[in-house]
Amino acid sequence: MNGWRPCPTPKANLLDRGTMRSLQEGSVATCASNEKRVATNRLTRYGSPMLALNREQIAAAFDEGEVLRVPDLENVQWSSLDYFGWVHPSGHLGFIVLQSPHDGRSRGIRMSRAKRPAKKPQMEMCSWCHHVHKANGTAMFTVPVRGSEGRHTLGNVVCKDLDCSLRIRNLVQPDSFMRETLYQPAKIWRMQTTMHKWLGRANQL
Repeated sequence: MNGWRPCPTPKANLLDRGTMRSLQEGSVATCASNEKRVATNRLTRYGSPMLALNREQIAAAFDEGEVLRVPDLENVQWSSLDYFGWVHPSGHLGFIVLQSPHDGRSRGIRMSRAKRPAKKPQMEMCSWCHHVHKANGTAMFTVPVRGSEGRHTLGNVVCKDLDCSLRIRNLVQPDSFMRETLYQPAKIWRMQTTMHKWLGRANQL
């Protein structure tokens, strides 16, 4: 083709050293800022410890009119919790309070609780924390799907005392009968994502 010429390639020497240095430093600062923001968002959603709550804040997290029997909060290790959970003295109900991964607000959830009697002792694994119990260490917790007017429920096999946060951190005995090589932060992330996914399917978050 007559008269066609390739476009000239820009040369680095068109910019002085000071300008190049400013552009490089600005690029590095932008990348660092973006990485910090992403890491902060991930930490806010997963891995951050439970915020300390008082009785009034716990009650406010539940639907109005919910009858609660909140246990003593004096010795609660909030920094070691991913959620605050307890079982009603009757044994038929379980309650948890957690920060929503969507907006950070406290959510209170009431669950039905049923023991899982076995004809003979057998290993049981919690679906949240993957702690393996020798026998009678789990219960079936059922949560209603919000908006279904009680027609639909979702169940999950969880540690019967709702103490998964403490078990992951090896703060209660006995130890799991199936040791994992997975490091603790990964266990916490796995438990939180599993719990949030289940409660999210029930429109509880």
